[in-house]
Amino acid sequence: MGGTIAMLMFILMSSFNLTYASAATVVKVYSGDTLDVENQGETLKIKLYGIDAPESGQDGNLSATRFLERLVLQSPIDIKVVETDVFGRNLAIVGHQGQKWSLNAVIVANGYAWVKPDECKIDLCRDLKKMESQARKFKLGIWSGFDLVPPWEFMKHQRN
Repeated sequence: MGGTIAMLMFILMSSFNLTYASAATVVKVYSGDTLDVENQGETLKIKLYGIDAPESGQDGNLSATRFLERLVLQSPIDIKVVETDVFGRNLAIVGHQGQKWSLNAVIVANGYAWVKPDECKIDLCRDLKKMESQARKFKLGIWSGFDLVPPWEFMKHQRN
């Protein structure tokens, strides 16, 4: 298992050399993939691009939310907005200020989110899918024993 973690850290440190658009501070974490950031006096809602963490009321939600909180709350971050979703949220790649790795990748590599198949379309997504596969294989995070349903399926059943 130690070799796998070392491999994941190598991937995180080498694959995500991103140019970020702006710097901000995380002021609130809603879930394992959604947060509010303050940027130049403005509060923006950010959904981490390409990933989907368990929803409120779903197994794994609390652990995924706490994981993200430990990573970012009150931390300076860089954001790169990729697009805006149908709910008006900014879908972004987020990283600690000045770092070359993305929080999106850290969350997936540690087993706290799925790669969202209908959303994740950029080059980064290939690596994220490999990380998700490894996290599942080694039963990390939410893969360690929760009764898992992808969040998009969970939400579909909640609406019915």
